[in-house]
Amino acid sequence: MTKNKIFGFWTGTYLCTLLLGIAVSAAYINLEESVYYWDFAAYFNMFNQQGALLVESPFEWLSQLGTSIATEDYGVAILVPLMPFHLVFGGSRLSFIAGIVAVYLVPAVLLIGRISYQEAVSETPARSWIAVWIAAFLYTPFWAPTLRGMPDIAGCLALTAATYFLWKSRFLTREPAISGISVGACLWLAFMLRRWYAYGAIGITVSAAFFCLLEIARERDLPALRNAALGGACAIFLIAATALNFQLPLIAKILQTSYADLYSGYKTTFVTQLGDVGSRLSYLNWALIVVGLYISVVRRNRFAVFCAMASVLTFLVFIRTQDPERHHSLPMFLWLFPAYAQAIVSIVSVPGLKSRWPTAAMTVVAGFAFLGTFFPAGRQLLSPVGFVFAGEATLPLRLDNLPEYRRLIDDLVARMGPEDRFSVFASGPVMSDALLFGMKRDLVAHVGWICQVDSRDRFQPDALKSRYVVVTDRPVTHLQPGAQICVTIPNQYILEGKGIGAAYRRIAQYQLSGGVEGYLYEQVRPVSKAELDALYVEFRKKYPDWAAPEW
Repeated sequence: MTKNKIFGFWTGTYLCTLLLGIAVSAAYINLEESVYYWDFAAYFNMFNQQGALLVESPFEWLSQLGTSIATEDYGVAILVPLMPFHLVFGGSRLSFIAGIVAVYLVPAVLLIGRISYQEAVSETPARSWIAVWIAAFLYTPFWAPTLRGMPDIAGCLALTAATYFLWKSRFLTREPAISGISVGACLWLAFMLRRWYAYGAIGITVSAAFFCLLEIARERDLPALRNAALGGACAIFLIAATALNFQLPLIAKILQTSYADLYSGYKTTFVTQLGDVGSRLSYLNWALIVVGLYISVVRRNRFAVFCAMASVLTFLVFIRTQDPERHHSLPMFLWLFPAYAQAIVSIVSVPGLKSRWPTAAMTVVAGFAFLGTFFPAGRQLLSPVGFVFAGEATLPLRLDNLPEYRRLIDDLVARMGPEDRFSVFASGPVMSDALLFGMKRDLVAHVGWICQVDSRDRFQPDALKSRYVVVTDRPVTHLQPGAQICVTIPNQYILEGKGIGAAYRRIAQYQLSGGVEGYLYEQVRPVSKAELDALYVEFRKKYPDWAAPEW
């Protein structure tokens, strides 16, 4: 192929993939109610804020961007390539998701798909790139956080590039300086976009070092060892130089913070963690990955084995801090895809079998997995064969009894004066303060912030000075039992009218999602010091260092 033909092929492939991706995104968003909260809303809101600031004051936008990169955990740099979508198409949810798909997801899909296809080993010449392309495009772990409004797939694009440079240079033993700089730039870029990608950087680095040393020991190649050391030094120098130059305040904060303690409320047992990650792919997908790994070992597809090792190491390192959520597990599934592709290539390349039939079968398998994971109709229709889709559904965000939520908001707006505040003693997808002000942004100015996660926030006693409080029956939480007693205990006291609850009277009731009852209470007198101390006596049964504040 000439360069023009190659360019035309990849341009056409990108555009076709993009159009399909936007169509999928539009269909998904059309099924949602525009009620977004927490991580589902964080970057969406910043997308609109950054777009408005860019139009109003470009220089201030640039200044804020530098500050964000240097200091913030949720940096806005990841949104910079998405700004043209805001400028051209506005700040809609579809514009935001389409930007993520166009800029990050589709390039990541095409890159990891192409590399995996080229490195797959088969008994006959590999056939049907289209089967691998379809499998990569419909790979549900890539789409789950993306459709939820989290742009973390951006880090996968950077990690895929780092993986490519490591493999192409045979783990930095060829052209070590250039390769090391390229790898270092990609790893730092992933970290800069989302700091938790540091775990993925550790996983791929340790895996590369292991395979490099194994190869050098087997061939007793000392010049290769020197090259690898030089390349590694170049990568480390570039990462350190850029991080210290652009992110010194953030690095200092990271070094001073024990994230294992901070996120202990988000951590469960190893078996639960393994089950949660496993539920993000179907049994059939997992079977293909296992088969692909077996074939990779037998046929010496070292690339798939190298990537699988990086995936496992990333998982083991990450779970020391917290359970991996959908976006956190992206690099783990990214590096399992080469094994998945190996299985597909092996099936499609069976001698004497026309490739279109296995390709059609692979398309059906991937399509069923996608439909059952993301669309309610697909999940219901395919329920008799549930093994074809992921156990963990990522369905469009919806609320039962939406009019009841709107009635609660209307009651708050009607009752509150300019100085009044309200607090919500609930923290989950059924009820939270973020859910309410996600439906009506004007409420943000009236929120009396509560503690949502014991280990991260501790109890915020000022929430007991809010004139209105919302509580639920049953208590609404989103973490494992006992990790949010700063929510559940005040909620129960207010419901039962004991302790601090004696200072409140019930004024309205609401039927929320999932059969949960919601209640609006008004404070009829200030909470007394004795009542506050009694509350902290309960808290200290689990957290002895929680001291009651001055009141």
